[in-house]
Amino acid sequence: MKIILLKDVKEIGPADTVKDVSDGYARNFLIPKGTAVVADKGTLKALDARLKVKAEELEKHKGILMETASKIDGAQISIQMDVGENGKLFGSVTHQDIAQKIYESFGIELDKKKIVLDQPIKAIGSFEIPVKFSSDITASVKLNVAATSK
Repeated sequence: MKIILLKDVKEIGPADTVKDVSDGYARNFLIPKGTAVVADKGTLKALDARLKVKAEELEKHKGILMETASKIDGAQISIQMDVGENGKLFGSVTHQDIAQKIYESFGIELDKKKIVLDQPIKAIGSFEIPVKFSSDITASVKLNVAATSK
């Protein structure tokens, strides 16, 4: 029986996909639980319309991400930290510190998980910090870590 999944179903597939499953599994489990509907002309047409709307929303969201990425790409930010001997920082510059500084400087609120750091920064100097908005949209911020003046 051909069905359209309304929700993600483990071992079957993600939502909004058409799958072929056994009649008993569809009638006794998937359809009563509200995780699938029978794929007929009406439901396939509704699925097609829903997928078109999703694609348009995704394209709009991608445009917003690209615009945001272009605003901060190549931008320079500075963070001042307390420094001990040998130029080592007391503490480190983390994802959260960089996201906070980008917000203060540009008014752009970023999830700290979008900032790509292999390790926290523990020394003064200049660093190139990649910011990954999605799998294909990446920006780069120049970070200057300086010692606080006393």
